[in-house]
Amino acid sequence: LVDNCDPFGEDLWDEIKINDLVFQGVRLCSRCKLPTVNQETGVPDATEPIETLMTFRSDKVLMPHKKPHGKVFFGKDMVWNWNITNNQGKGNKTIKVGDSISVLRMISSVSEAAV
Repeated sequence: LVDNCDPFGEDLWDEIKINDLVFQGVRLCSRCKLPTVNQETGVPDATEPIETLMTFRSDKVLMPHKKPHGKVFFGKDMVWNWNITNNQGKGNKTIKVGDSISVLRMISSVSEAAV
């Protein structure tokens, strides 16, 4: 969870910085069925939370001009851009709860993020 961020605001993040590490946004993360598993019982729910997410986070809703494939998006895939900052690749790097996130660059639409 990120403080001071609109719901699903990370959809538009194209480049972020955490500590001295720069990350590049790749695409929206399509969800698998794993979130349907009850964490206490290990038993999957046949529909939730995927069914609810389909109502506002599906490719059909987020990208109405594209052919839908029945995907649900939640979060964003990001990769460490190790060559952006000098010496970023040297030594061990750690990200922890409470570290600040700086958004360096944003994209203009969710459709652009789903590519």
